[in-house]
Amino acid sequence: MDTRNPPRYSTLSLATLPVYPTARDLDISSINDTRQSFEFCIENTSISDGRQAWATLSLLSTVPPGLQRPRYRGGESVEGTVTLDLKRPRTITSISVLLRGRMVTSSLSDGSHLFLEVAHPIWDSTMGAPAPLGGQELLSPASPTRGNTSGKFNGRYEFPFSFAFPIQNLPVATKHPNRENVATTYLTPQTVLERGINADITYEVVLKIATGGLFKTKHRITATVLYVPLIRPPPLPPLRASAYLNATYLVGPEDDPTGWQMLPKMYFRVTTAHSPSFVYVECSAYVANPTAYTRGTVIPCYLICRTRGAENATARSATLLQDFVAQQCVALTLFQRVHYHEDPRQAISSNFRVGHDMKVRVPKDERASHTERCGVAVWWPPTMGVTVSEGDHAESSQSPARSSCLEGEIHLDLGHLPSCETPFFQVSHSVSASLNPTQSLIITTLSDSQGSGTSKLPEQHDRTNQLSRIPVRMVTAHAEAGPSPTPFTPAPPRRQKDASFVQDVQYNVPREGL
Repeated sequence: MDTRNPPRYSTLSLATLPVYPTARDLDISSINDTRQSFEFCIENTSISDGRQAWATLSLLSTVPPGLQRPRYRGGESVEGTVTLDLKRPRTITSISVLLRGRMVTSSLSDGSHLFLEVAHPIWDSTMGAPAPLGGQELLSPASPTRGNTSGKFNGRYEFPFSFAFPIQNLPVATKHPNRENVATTYLTPQTVLERGINADITYEVVLKIATGGLFKTKHRITATVLYVPLIRPPPLPPLRASAYLNATYLVGPEDDPTGWQMLPKMYFRVTTAHSPSFVYVECSAYVANPTAYTRGTVIPCYLICRTRGAENATARSATLLQDFVAQQCVALTLFQRVHYHEDPRQAISSNFRVGHDMKVRVPKDERASHTERCGVAVWWPPTMGVTVSEGDHAESSQSPARSSCLEGEIHLDLGHLPSCETPFFQVSHSVSASLNPTQSLIITTLSDSQGSGTSKLPEQHDRTNQLSRIPVRMVTAHAEAGPSPTPFTPAPPRRQKDASFVQDVQYNVPREGL
C-alpha cells in the first residue's frame, strides 16, 4: 500500500460502527497494521449550496485491517489535517482541535468525568488571514500567512496539525484541611467498552470552528477514537529466554528459582471414603517470573506436591499423592477485577495514592466491582526430569519426601484489559489456586504441614474457593528485547465479544484511486 496516499474513510456512508471494539482492534502487537486516513465532515445546511462538506477533519492512524475508526497507542501523535472548502465568504474567528478522555457510568450529568483534555489551536484572528490554496503550500499554524485579520475565508484551505497523545495524566488537585496536596501522575487508561462493566473509558478528537457575522455559531466535528497504552514487560530471565530461543522445554522452579514466583503454600490432608489411610500434602504453585504478561501469550505455571513425615513414607501414601496430582485437584485460575465509582467525581474528591500502595478513603461499598474468570491452567506431566531440592531430605533420613509435579500454562486472550490504576478506574489481575472437585478423594485444607488445624481461608473463599493468590500484571506489548513467550498447548476458543450495534456513526467505502 502507498503510505503517501492512504485510503480515505468518511462519515457519510451507510455502514454503522459498532460501539464495542474487538480484541483485534485493540491489539497493538500486530505487524499487519497499516497507515490510513479517516475523514469526518460538516456539511452545508443551505439548499442552494447542496449537501457538500465545507469542513473536514482528517485523522491519520495506524490500524489493523477492517478497523473503521482511528486508533492510537502510547507514544503516538494525533496527526491530521483540517480542510475548509468554502463556496462563499465566511467569517471565522477561531479553529481548534481538542482531544478528550471521559469515564462514563450513566447518561446523567454526574455519571461522566472528563479526565483528559488537550486543546491544540489551529488558527485564530491573531495569526493573520491565511491565503486559500491555489498552487500555494499548505498553511502551517507555526508560520501563518500574514494578511488582514478580518477572518474572511473564501475558497479551499488546509491546516495540518500534530500533537502528542498524553501517556500520563495528573489528577485534579483537591484541597484538604491540615494536609498538603500531593499530585501524582497515572498512565492514561485504555479505551474500555465492555459488556458487564457499567463504566466506559472513551476518547474523542473534536474539531471546533467558531464563525462570526450576524449570528455567531460554534460548529464542531466529533471523532470517536481508540487508545491503547504501550506497556511492556521486563526482560525474561536467562534460562527461560534460552528455552524459547532454542525451542526447548522450560526449566522448572527447582533448577531455575529466579525464573519462577511461588504462590503462598497450601497444605492438605488427602484420604478416601473406603480407607483409613491418609497423607499430608504440601503444594507449591508457581507462575513464571517476572509476573507481567503480554495478552495474547501465556502464563507458564508449575505445581510441586510433596508428602512429609514417616507415616507418609508408605506405598499407600505414594498412591494417594499420585491420585491427587493425576486428578489435577489443584487449579490455577486467572481473575480480572475492575473497580470504579458509579459517581466518578467521588474518586477525584477522595484521597488517592496511585501505585501499589494506593489508599482509598471512599468506602469499598461505594465502589462498583466486576470480577471475571479469564482463564484456567492446562496441566500436563513435566517434560523434563524434576530435581528434588536437598531441603526435602534434610528433616530425617527416616522420613524422605515424596514429590509429584505438573507443568502447565494459562492462555491469555487478546481481549483482556491491561492492568491500570487511576483515581477513578482500576483494573487488577491475579492468579488464584483452588481445589477442583473430585469423587474419589476426600481433601481437607490445613493451616500447616503438620495438620494442626484447618486453615483460615481468604475473604473470597466462599465465592471463588481461592486458597492462595498472587497479583500479576497484564501488559499490551512484548518486551523490547528477547523472545516472546511460546505456548506449549493449543489456545482455547477465543472469547466472543457482544457485537451489538448501538450507535449510528457512519463511514464510506474507500475511494478508488486514493
